Amino acid sequence: MTFGDNCRLIGKNDFGSEPYLITIGNHVSITSSTFITHDGGVWIFREKAPSIDIIKPIKIGNNVFIGAECLILPGVTIGDNVVIGARSVVTKDLPANAVYAGVPARFIKTADDYWNGMQANIIHTKGLSRAKKKAFLIQQASIMSKKQL
Repeated sequence: MTFGDNCRLIGKNDFGSEPYLITIGNHVSITSSTFITHDGGVWIFREKAPSIDIIKPIKIGNNVFIGAECLILPGVTIGDNVVIGARSVVTKDLPANAVYAGVPARFIKTADDYWNGMQANIIHTKGLSRAKKKAFLIQQASIMSKKQL
């Protein structure tokens, strides 16, 4: 496999039987996902044609987030600046600068729309110690529950 810089793999990721056909760019985060570079369905034709395979590479661009338990199928290219929602099945190329989700994965919104839509919910907790983050989040939860009353 080829990994770029500043990548993180969270949980159990499965890179299949041909991991050397998978290229992952810089600043990519993957959580417990599966990458398949071959079409197992050729199994039903093995008696007719014992040596056949369909095998295709997978390419992941830069600055990509792949949510929990996604399935990336053979021949897929994922562009730069892409978010893929949890449990999505990626069956075809995903162009850059967008959010995709679903079975099969489909366009949800542009990366700019995602950024603009999250502004009201952003909090700054990266870099806080575990104890400071906990205290901050407990305080925020208390404030939010009072607003809902």
